[in-house]
Amino acid sequence: MGARCTPDEGYRSVGEAVKYQDILRRLAIIDEEFASGQAGLNFGQSDGQALDPKVAALVRVGALAAIGSPEVCLEWSTSKALAAGATEAEVTGVLLAVAPVIGLGRVVAAAPGVAGGFGYDIDAALEEPGGH
Repeated sequence: MGARCTPDEGYRSVGEAVKYQDILRRLAIIDEEFASGQAGLNFGQSDGQALDPKVAALVRVGALAAIGSPEVCLEWSTSKALAAGATEAEVTGVLLAVAPVIGLGRVVAAAPGVAGGFGYDIDAALEEPGGH
């Protein structure tokens, strides 16, 4: 005979549901304070880092593009680079600089996330006549 479930098995309490939903929501929006405190992720610069914050932020954009990160991560990283003083030209320059190493597919996949970090709706622009 197969295993039988008791009535309570397979059901999570409302508190557990709220907990995992809150965790997923906080991760999806890249809640830095939550990720740092709960997941042990540090998004800041370490004291001994040789790169200035702008350069470090630009490197992160390139690294996220290289590993095929989701759009939301690229958008977040791009906005962090802009906040650190990078320009849109510098961020897009990073994509062009890493393109020969990571390939066209990764750069194309990264473009919408980077555009989102600029507040640029690339999908709408592509739908416009002459939007190429």
